[in-house]
Amino acid sequence: MLKPRPVPLQLPPEKRARLLKFLGALPDATAARLFAALEHDRARGGRGLPHDALLDDLRRRLQAQEAAFPKRPPTAKRRFFTPAEDLFVGHRAGRKRPARIARESINPIWDLVMSDPACAETARAAAALDQAYVEGARSTDGLEAAMFDAAARNIGRLAARAGQEPGLRADLIARLGGAGRFEDFAELGRILAAAGPIRALQETFPKPVAALTEEDVFEVRRLYAAARAADAGSAPYLLLVLTARMETPWRALSVYYHLARARDPALGDFADEAGVVIETLFDDLEVAARGLERDANGPFDADDAGLRLRHFADFAEGLAAEARAGEDMVTLNRVEACRDIAGEALARFAEQSLTALRRAMPVRHAGGASRLMALRPDYARPLPAQAVSAAREAAQFLAAAPGLARRLHRAPAAAGVVEDAVAETRRYLSDLVVEIRAAEGEDRAAARRHMETAVDIAAPLLPGDELGVLRERAHAAALSA
Repeated sequence: MLKPRPVPLQLPPEKRARLLKFLGALPDATAARLFAALEHDRARGGRGLPHDALLDDLRRRLQAQEAAFPKRPPTAKRRFFTPAEDLFVGHRAGRKRPARIARESINPIWDLVMSDPACAETARAAAALDQAYVEGARSTDGLEAAMFDAAARNIGRLAARAGQEPGLRADLIARLGGAGRFEDFAELGRILAAAGPIRALQETFPKPVAALTEEDVFEVRRLYAAARAADAGSAPYLLLVLTARMETPWRALSVYYHLARARDPALGDFADEAGVVIETLFDDLEVAARGLERDANGPFDADDAGLRLRHFADFAEGLAAEARAGEDMVTLNRVEACRDIAGEALARFAEQSLTALRRAMPVRHAGGASRLMALRPDYARPLPAQAVSAAREAAQFLAAAPGLARRLHRAPAAAGVVEDAVAETRRYLSDLVVEIRAAEGEDRAAARRHMETAVDIAAPLLPGDELGVLRERAHAAALSA
C-alpha cells in the first residue's frame, strides 16, 4: 500500500530573505504576537507554514532586542533612544513612514549628534550623564531630562534649518547615509520633545499591553495632557508609543475614540492633533494590502503569501472591530476597501497555486489502447524536485484559501479555483490508477512512483478516507495481471 512521505518544510535562502524582510518591518509587539500565533498553530498541528524556521528567525530577533540577561550597564546612548525604542523597525522597505524608525539609523544619528556643533549642548549633557553612570549616581533623572530637552531643541532647530537650506539638508543626508535616516533624525527630535511623558507611559504600561482598563485610559489621558503642555506637536507620539506597546495595536483605537470625545481643554483639539494615530494604523493596513497586491503579480511563494494574508486578516478584523465600537464609519469603509484588495490578491495567489499544482501533474495525449484520445497522466516525464516542492506548498495554500477568504470577509474569493483544483486532482489520481493497471514492467513501476508523489501532493486537498481508497485501488491495480 502506498503511504505518504512526511516532508519537513524547509526555507531556501531566497525565501528566508523574503520572510525576514517582511518580519523585520513589523513593530516589536506585532512580531511578538506573530511568534505566539505561530507557536499555537504548530501545537495544533498546522502544516501550512515552515513553523520551525519562522519561529527560529523570530526568536533570534526578539532575543536580540529584548534579552534581559546579562543586563547591560546604562549609557547615555542607550538612554537617548529609549523614548523612541518602541517605534524601531528592523527593516525599512520603500518610503519613510511616520512613527517607524529604522534600527540602522541609530548609530549614524548618535554620531552626528555627538559631533555636530549645532548639537553641542546635547553632547555635553550626554557626557555629564555618562559620568554620572560611571560614578554610580543614585539618581540620574535630572541629567536624563536635561539630555532629552537639549536634544529636542538641537535636533529640532537643525532639522528646521535643513528645511530652509538645501545645502545643509544635502550635507546632513550624506553624513547620515540617506534621506530616510535624515527623516528618522528629524522625527526623533519631535519624539524627544515629549520624552518625559513618554518615559512615564513606558514605565506605567510594561509591554506587551494586553488591554486597558478604564483607569488606564484616564492615566493615558493625564499623560497626553502633560505631553501636550510640553510640546503640542509632539503629544501624538505618546499614543503612537502606546499603540506600539499594545499586544494588538488596534486596541489603542479605544483610547483614541475616548479622548476624541472628551471635553477637556487640556487635550486641545485632540481629534485633529492626534489623527496621526488612526492614520498610522490604517497606513499599516494599507501597506499590507498593497504589498499583497504587488506580490500577487510577481513570483509566487505560498508560505510568504499565507503568512502575509493571515497578518492582514488579523489586522483588518481588529481595526474594524474597534472602528465599529467607536461608530467610525469612515475607518470601516477604508478597511473594507483594503479587504477588497486583499481578496483580489488571494484569488490571484490561488490561480498561481493551481498553476504550480498542474506542473506536478503532467499529461500527454492518449494513444494506442488508451481511451478516447484524451489527455492522460504522463508518468514517464521526470518531475523536477522544485516542481514537486512547489506543488506541495500550492496544495497547502489552496486548502487554506477558503478559511483565509472567510477571515477576509470575502468568502467567494478563490472559491472557483479551489473547486477546480480539487476536481482536477481527484481526476488525475483516478486516471493514474487506470494507467498503473494498463502499464507493465518498468512502466508500471514508474506509474506507481508517480502515484505516490501525486497522493502526497494531494493530501491537503482531498479527504483522508478518499486518499486511502485511491491508494488501495492503486495497490490492486499494480497487482493485476
